[in-house]
Amino acid sequence: MRRATLVAAAMLALAFAACGESPEDEARDDGEQVGEAVRALFDSESLDQARTALEDLASATDAIDEETRDAVSEQVDTQGAGLSAAVDAIQAGDLDGLKSAVQQVRSQADSFQSGEDSVANEFWRGFEEGYDDD
Repeated sequence: MRRATLVAAAMLALAFAACGESPEDEARDDGEQVGEAVRALFDSESLDQARTALEDLASATDAIDEETRDAVSEQVDTQGAGLSAAVDAIQAGDLDGLKSAVQQVRSQADSFQSGEDSVANEFWRGFEEGYDDD
């Protein structure tokens, strides 16, 4: 009886050790990192801060898991216009234009949370949490 208990405990330990983050968990973490970077872009009070935040955003997007990237690629492409406007505003020295462009990106992210792909939904939920600092 004792041996069966030890075997069961060992199997349970192996099962828990094999459990990694689900694709949804990974997507949510990735989204949170991107959301935090976008928020830093919005909060920029100088062009130097905006440029640094833009670099952080590029790093966060580069780090997105491949499965997550596949799930949100069309939505991120849609966000491209808002991010391009943000970059244009930075280059023009227009902090108000930057904030307006980032608000558009944030608003659009809300609409992406109710799709049929659970990975994409979690990415955008994470984005919201990162942006709103929840």
